[in-house]
Amino acid sequence: MQELSAAELTAWKGIITDVLREFQDICARHQLTYYAIGGTAIGAVRHHGIIPWDDDIDVGMPRPDFERFIEICRTSDLGHYELVSNETHPDYYLPFPKFCNSNTTLVERADIPCAIGLFIDVFPLDSTSDDPAEVEALVHRYKKLQNRYEAISSRSTFSQHLMLLTQPHEWGRFVNKTLGYFFRKPMKRYLLRKMRALCLKYPYGSTKHLINYGGAYGTRELFSSHIVEGKPINMPFDSITIDLMPGYDDYLKGIYGNYMQMPPEEKRVAHHLKAFYNLNKRVDNPFV
Repeated sequence: MQELSAAELTAWKGIITDVLREFQDICARHQLTYYAIGGTAIGAVRHHGIIPWDDDIDVGMPRPDFERFIEICRTSDLGHYELVSNETHPDYYLPFPKFCNSNTTLVERADIPCAIGLFIDVFPLDSTSDDPAEVEALVHRYKKLQNRYEAISSRSTFSQHLMLLTQPHEWGRFVNKTLGYFFRKPMKRYLLRKMRALCLKYPYGSTKHLINYGGAYGTRELFSSHIVEGKPINMPFDSITIDLMPGYDDYLKGIYGNYMQMPPEEKRVAHHLKAFYNLNKRVDNPFV
């Protein structure tokens, strides 16, 4: 994996901040609601910008606004920006889309040959059950489907594939990857339909809770719908401003606890993978 130099990290942050600015312009023109979520929300509150050692931006949109945003991107000229999803990039391996700068290149994983641009992650926020036990079951099911989707999307050599058989806890992955080798496209479509159906089980606004099923923290991504009642809170964010949930403090405490406390030095690292990147142009087949 490649590591960013200090100068590259600064340039990287400038590019993704520009992508966020374009995303915000689309939302403003079409009256769409979004919120900074996860570490991006912490960055806005604690640092008034991207967390110094971080390298990504995450936003969440209420499901109705998210669906409108997807349709707008499908039918609009986005210039040198693009929405990357399973529909636009057959090799894409995540169930949620990324909004990208199409004049840059990033391949996150060498075993998934999907070249995209530097991006912001766009997550749908869905209504979910008011029963904690059911939420736990739904999140567990979603993560299993997502793991299967990722396994089918990834590539491996024959020897790497056989090595999975030597580890009993990897036998399920071996089966999924074997099926994916023969039926990758139909299986990916099937798994996407299952994940979408799970997310839409409860129509938006029909319960007292919302969740980001695609988030990294499982049931900690669950929060009360009153947190998004009212107008978003606008905060400084590097050279621009960004919207947070009206109840962002409760939202962040639910995921991170004391989010204003700085993590230990050894944990101040970026978490996104970078098998290949180019900050200046698109390279469609970097490993060829």
